[in-house]
Amino acid sequence: MPDILRTQGGLAKPTAYAITAGGLVVALIAALTPMPTGAYWLSGGFLLLGAIPYFVYVSLSEIVECCSMLGAGFGLLAVDLTARLGFGIVYTPHASLMSAVYLCLVLVLVAIPAGMALGRLLPHRRA
Repeated sequence: MPDILRTQGGLAKPTAYAITAGGLVVALIAALTPMPTGAYWLSGGFLLLGAIPYFVYVSLSEIVECCSMLGAGFGLLAVDLTARLGFGIVYTPHASLMSAVYLCLVLVLVAIPAGMALGRLLPHRRA
């Protein structure tokens, strides 16, 4: 990992915010569904459940050191995209919210801690 990401004044915080923005865009796209009339329906529940893991991530990125949180952020985004594209956890008019609830729990309770553990394994220097 480049040294500029590890330093306090480096790119760690902007990268964390970019990961959060990307995750919020994924949550917004997953919460939209096209209707037969040509309009789009936005599910507030799916949007909120898709955004919660990224709010947890950005809150933790203010507290925890940058290397471990960058690993958590990339892991969070990868698992979220895999679940939404691979397993189809997106909003449809007859969809149950339970799949989104389970995805939210997995992202917060498994993906973020696992990414933090992987991020701590990376060699880093203190600036």
